[in-house]
Amino acid sequence: MTWPTSEFHLACEQTGVEHIVTVGLPVRHKSLEEFPLILCMDGPWVFGTTLDATRIMSMSGEAPEAAVIGLSFVDASMGEYLRQRARWFTPTPYVPPPATGVKDITAEECGKAELLQAFIANQVLPTVEAHHLGGTPVSERWFVGHSFSALFGLRQLFTGANFDKWLLASPSIWWDDRAILHLEEAHHSTNDDLAASVFMSIGELETGVVDPTFDFKMGTNVKELSARLQSRSYPSLTLTSTEISGDHHASVIGAAVSKGLRALL
Repeated sequence: MTWPTSEFHLACEQTGVEHIVTVGLPVRHKSLEEFPLILCMDGPWVFGTTLDATRIMSMSGEAPEAAVIGLSFVDASMGEYLRQRARWFTPTPYVPPPATGVKDITAEECGKAELLQAFIANQVLPTVEAHHLGGTPVSERWFVGHSFSALFGLRQLFTGANFDKWLLASPSIWWDDRAILHLEEAHHSTNDDLAASVFMSIGELETGVVDPTFDFKMGTNVKELSARLQSRSYPSLTLTSTEISGDHHASVIGAAVSKGLRALL
């Protein structure tokens, strides 16, 4: 039995930034008439988790047989990788607090999510779907993000989505005085619907935690955004929001992926 995986590099035509794209196909990819595409941001630590989860959970019907795609930066240094996340996953120029681990970055370097969003829409998805899925059509697109990349997912959701389903674990809603909420408000002011299935989660041990240098209000923010979206009464929005017991910001990833795949199926 073979679980095919492949990897290639793709440079953004607009910015020149190089990315690694990793593709994991379902074991029955040659016989399926179609399957979902699941794009995982933060490829180094979200792609493998999601790929393994779909492989085992699809056998019990708890997740789809899907093509799982990881998108990563090429930087070998963890410090630079964290800076890249702050540059390209965020909606506005802003200096992240030291508690994020992001160091030596200016506000002007950050807030480039619109450019990354265009890269995904114009290069990543067309390239993968045309050349790396063995000719099998994509039935729907899923997005998976955690923390900064879940914030990036929220920006896409509110500004012109390329996806049908959204798995957003511990989104960094706190960024720049919760600037993402202004985008949600702007969407609502000009739209009477939001066609999406959204799973949004937070770890129990993130809720109410106040860092000595910055209060991220992780749990409070997720609960507030969930309540706001529910109050909009969008006819085509399906929203699941949950607090996962016993987990903190990093440990919650596996549980969020497992629960999110089942909720969105």
